[in-house]
Amino acid sequence: MTRSLPSEAPTVLLVDDDTALADSLALWLERRVHVRVAYSGREALQSFDEEVDLVFLDQNLPGLSGTSVLSELRRQSESVRVVMLTATHHEDLSGIPADEILTKPVDKDALFAAVSEYAAETSGLVLD
Repeated sequence: MTRSLPSEAPTVLLVDDDTALADSLALWLERRVHVRVAYSGREALQSFDEEVDLVFLDQNLPGLSGTSVLSELRRQSESVRVVMLTATHHEDLSGIPADEILTKPVDKDALFAAVSEYAAETSGLVLD
């Protein structure tokens, strides 16, 4: 039986070129939020629209980098929250206008905490 999500549940765009990781995280997240998955920077920009509330964005994407995607997302929407996913140290990303930075391998609890915090701040929705 599929659990239906409340309409006010956030929409998350998950961007990572590691398809197995992206699909695994999406499967886990979709029990709590609406999820879109993109496997490249270009695909992320095509999938992004005003319905997306939160973006989990891999820093090291082939072709269009995570930093380039972040710049374009910020140009399109100042309000979207972006959490950068990186295998490098946070210090290497100083100056990047992400709202939060998570180091890979991504802990599902940290991922869910970012989603829960966003939902609570913006709509008062408590995710379980």
